[in-house]
Amino acid sequence: MEHDCQRIAQLCKQLEFFANQQVQHIQPLSHGQSNKSYRISTDRAEFVLRCYPPKQYRCRQQELTIQHAAAADDLAPAPLCLNNHLQIMISDFIDIGEPFNYRQHDSKQLIQHIVKLHQLNVLTSVLQLEDYLQFQLSLVADKNLVDIVLFNQLQQAAKQLEALPQDTVLCHLDLHADNLLWAEQRLWLLDFEYSQQADSSLDLAAIIMHYQLDVKEQQQLLVDYIQLRRQARLHDSLLETLQLKIPLAKQLYSGFCWLWYVAIPGYETEAKHWQQQLQHLLAMPS
Repeated sequence: MEHDCQRIAQLCKQLEFFANQQVQHIQPLSHGQSNKSYRISTDRAEFVLRCYPPKQYRCRQQELTIQHAAAADDLAPAPLCLNNHLQIMISDFIDIGEPFNYRQHDSKQLIQHIVKLHQLNVLTSVLQLEDYLQFQLSLVADKNLVDIVLFNQLQQAAKQLEALPQDTVLCHLDLHADNLLWAEQRLWLLDFEYSQQADSSLDLAAIIMHYQLDVKEQQQLLVDYIQLRRQARLHDSLLETLQLKIPLAKQLYSGFCWLWYVAIPGYETEAKHWQQQLQHLLAMPS
């Protein structure tokens, strides 16, 4: 841990961003499976420095653009610096925060934030579900770890979802507690690494799966979301299909998580969890 902080201290010395600031303290924050974040305290302010792994297939400029748009709408901390060469991003630090708890914190505020995110006018490529599944499969070094029958069922779910009327919006696509920060009675969205245009049902499915919402809670989530989108003049025909899309979106989101963990050595427990979630969903009657 100490060696890690020393490395970050040396990194800060290379960054023009800190040229006129004195770094006083570096604190590791909760790390994701692929990225590491640090709280950087200087004589002027506090920041979050996020380090990306050297080999990743993500457009960091797109992530920066989306976070800028989200910050302008008070949904996210402001991004301040992106250095593609060093693979780091610096953002404002939000103090006294904790992971969002759906049942203890303000779930209505979460839904409002999702709707506002979905309304942001940021152009990206549209997520192609079947292509993305194939891409995830390509990242798994040992293909024997992937149940091919289960994967084929995922491909079928992707076909079925894409055959329904699409509600293409700017999605977050990674809405779990560590990316939802609750601080001083307000919610902040974090980590826009996977954000892009996609069907709105995928973000709703992420909330349902990560927070294990029961049938009543799921229904209330959809009702509240639909009400806010209706105020934004969402077309009624799309509302009618949301109930049809959610079961498929839950399967696909669980499949994304399963394949993502399968591709990372050391995360067998997490991969097994999401595989079981997917199998359970596929076994449910239509």
